[in-house]
Amino acid sequence: MQPFSKAWWCGLAIGTVVLTAVVAPRTTTFLMLLVLLLSIADQLIRPALPRRPARFEAVFVALAAFAGWGLLSATWSLAPWHSLLKPAFLVLMLIAVWLALRGISTATRPVTHYLGEGALTAITIAYLLVAFEILTDQLITRSLLTAFPSLYANITKHVTVAADGSVLKISEANLNRRMTILVWLLWPAIMLAIHDPNRYRRVVAYVSLGFGAAIIFFYGSHQTSQLALLGGLVVYGFANWFNRAAVLMVVTGIWSAAVLLAVPIALLVFHANLHQANWLFHSARHRVVIWGTAAEEVMRSPVIGVGADATRVAMRKAVSNTVQAKSKRDLGRFESGYANHAHNVYLQVWYELGAIGALLFLSIGLLTLRAIAKLQASAQPAAISMFVTTSLLIGFSYSMWQTWFISALGLAIALFAIALRKRSDQLQEVRDTNPFTEGAAASQSVGRKT
Repeated sequence: MQPFSKAWWCGLAIGTVVLTAVVAPRTTTFLMLLVLLLSIADQLIRPALPRRPARFEAVFVALAAFAGWGLLSATWSLAPWHSLLKPAFLVLMLIAVWLALRGISTATRPVTHYLGEGALTAITIAYLLVAFEILTDQLITRSLLTAFPSLYANITKHVTVAADGSVLKISEANLNRRMTILVWLLWPAIMLAIHDPNRYRRVVAYVSLGFGAAIIFFYGSHQTSQLALLGGLVVYGFANWFNRAAVLMVVTGIWSAAVLLAVPIALLVFHANLHQANWLFHSARHRVVIWGTAAEEVMRSPVIGVGADATRVAMRKAVSNTVQAKSKRDLGRFESGYANHAHNVYLQVWYELGAIGALLFLSIGLLTLRAIAKLQASAQPAAISMFVTTSLLIGFSYSMWQTWFISALGLAIALFAIALRKRSDQLQEVRDTNPFTEGAAASQSVGRKT
């Protein structure tokens, strides 16, 4: 592997993309659009290569159908432009990921090596950086904003500034987004570390990832990321050391229940008065109120919904209706349960896209789990854990239509594909250098299956 070669520059590029995405999560939208353009260019420059996947496979078709239903919802949506633009962006990200996977499948071994090395190095640095920011109340970010005030000109509500111009405090919003992205990136990072040929880099990666994850879990401010991290790690342990097939079956059942029963579960939780439970932290109690309100609103258009990304407008219309707004009698300490989005993608799908959208969303998860089951055994635990992490992140936090959120998941999937490809190349090298291990290595290879 030669420094400053074409492959080396590819590694530097992917490392820069990953670090930029973590430091400034909202730039992930632009970064993934750049990935789309580069992937299209790669297809045009190298048109004759046997790329994988060769066509839109089932999970991509389900995603395309879901996005298409979102686009169609613009015809009855209370916010038609939103219902057009946000699903259209989802289509772009779907194409970007598909083309990226095809490009990764035909990358040379040196390019794959440096892509993996660059991604792992960047994720390692990002974990240490965010851990430091958590422990020091965002010292680095506060120092940068103090030195360059123009950086927070458009986000002054998130910044507290002293009389001398120094930034004293920054809201946790951006730091929470960083943690969200890092929780997603943990799983490709683990796969990349396991299959990194450099022993010292592996050790540094393990220590850094472990340290950073511990800081996020014990000292982070974003409870959803902490829950997603814990859930992913527990599932990884069970899938890696116990029964993988049983874990897949349980995850499939929980996913199906979460999608199909989102509305009755939200109503049950609200009517159980969990929003008044003192043992729950404030934001969780507020979520219960929001979920109960969204679940009741679902009943007003249960089949087709109010339109993709139309929650904000639909909720404002509902709250302007005095009778409708006061339909709940006991909200505890909360004045209203109406919000800009449901803070739960399962409920958001039901509210905005109705039962039809929910069934399409269900199929996306089931087909993804089926694709994971086709991976080689040793690659499945990390893939299942990434699915569980995603399922938990979307269950308690951001809107499914936030472009940076969609883009961050797309980036994580692309990096996971790089890890799978690097693993395949490593096993192929073992077969090439030691023919006596060919049978054992072949039984583990994911090259033909991915």
